[in-house]
Amino acid sequence: MTGRTIASHDPDLAQTITDMAAACHRLALAEERIVLAHRADNAAHLLPTAVASAGAIRDTIATRAARLNIKPFGLRLIIEEHERLREKQGRRPTMEQLERALEAATDLLTRRAQADEAYKCEAEFHARRSTQMAEASVNAVAYLRACA
Repeated sequence: MTGRTIASHDPDLAQTITDMAAACHRLALAEERIVLAHRADNAAHLLPTAVASAGAIRDTIATRAARLNIKPFGLRLIIEEHERLREKQGRRPTMEQLERALEAATDLLTRRAQADEAYKCEAEFHARRSTQMAEASVNAVAYLRACA
């Protein structure tokens, strides 16, 4: 059974995928540069450039997403899944294949968001506790010095 192409369902989406695939790839690279700039001690001068570059690409994607009446990250996800399937299959996926891939990605992202939220809560707890312990240890050292 052959599925219908994306272009037969939504020609605007098919054209957007073609036009914006490179922009999504560039955005992923720009986001990696931001992470690397945050981690590097001496690369603070790289951060503003990386942020500006990523912002410009996001604006481009957001403009195209607004034409389709979809959220920018939703469009990005559609394009990224389309490109992943295209590379895997060696041809453009059908609308049904893309839809199934997006459903799977949605499930994965939902689970990842829940896990990240749990890690965030745990990290905040440990950060508060560490701060309290550091303050208490300074106080304890001062107390012992006063007693000596």
